[in-house]
Amino acid sequence: MSEPVFKKSAKERYPKHFEIPEMVIKKLHEWIDRSDIPMPQTALGIVKLASVVRAYNLYKSINLLLQTDHWEDSAILSRSLFELLLNLEEIARDEERAEIKAKKYLRFQELQKCLHTINQVDYGIQTGRHHPEQASKLRDFQKRTKLVFSEFISKRSRSGWESSWCGKSVYVLAKQSANPMRINQYKIIYSLFSDFSHSSPVSVMTAMSLGNSPEETEQLFRSHESDDKQNMGIVLSLSTIWLLELVFIGKSKLPLYDAKWNFEVLKRIYKTFGVEPPKLPWE
Repeated sequence: MSEPVFKKSAKERYPKHFEIPEMVIKKLHEWIDRSDIPMPQTALGIVKLASVVRAYNLYKSINLLLQTDHWEDSAILSRSLFELLLNLEEIARDEERAEIKAKKYLRFQELQKCLHTINQVDYGIQTGRHHPEQASKLRDFQKRTKLVFSEFISKRSRSGWESSWCGKSVYVLAKQSANPMRINQYKIIYSLFSDFSHSSPVSVMTAMSLGNSPEETEQLFRSHESDDKQNMGIVLSLSTIWLLELVFIGKSKLPLYDAKWNFEVLKRIYKTFGVEPPKLPWE
């Protein structure tokens, strides 16, 4: 029996690719992981800063998964990053209504917390973990929740509640985005990433490469490696671009932010993936 062959990690095989997230994470660490960032005084400010921090944390996780050849799992987090960007764009697109939308966004967060509590208590009652008298308290809590968050009640949904804070699907948010590339990103990329989120057959079979002979298996492995590199590059490049766009929207909450840095990162992405970069404004 031949000895098993262990290939190097993605980070070791493609060091130039991973210089990009290292560059991004290092700079965002300087801008975000500090104690002197002023506390936002508006709902919009809170949402912007929280979204930037969330995006930063997602990106760090995406990078760790990509480094160790788990691009399929990083794609799931990348999809979450895309949705975060779409929601922040929806809030910030209209300056006159941005604060109103941000407050609605925060109210929906409180509704979600209430619904999670309802589900947990109900589960405890059904499994005997809670005393039966909790059922009466749970019904009262459900009634109060409907009164307080009546704006999110929906007759269309099975749960009786809107599935999003703005009543729009991810597709609608992408279609209504001021960025014309969003709908293309949704159709081409979001659909692929969703396959992994929902554990569809394509997500299961990416881990399998079996041929009818050693030669065929070797050929499949080479093809698999090529596909992995391409998909890793898609997740890495798009996640980085989406993060840059999120940080740009929330830039007013980061005192040290420098817009030129965005262009420098983009320039590195273009160079790494062999694309001719556009001329920078100051060049």
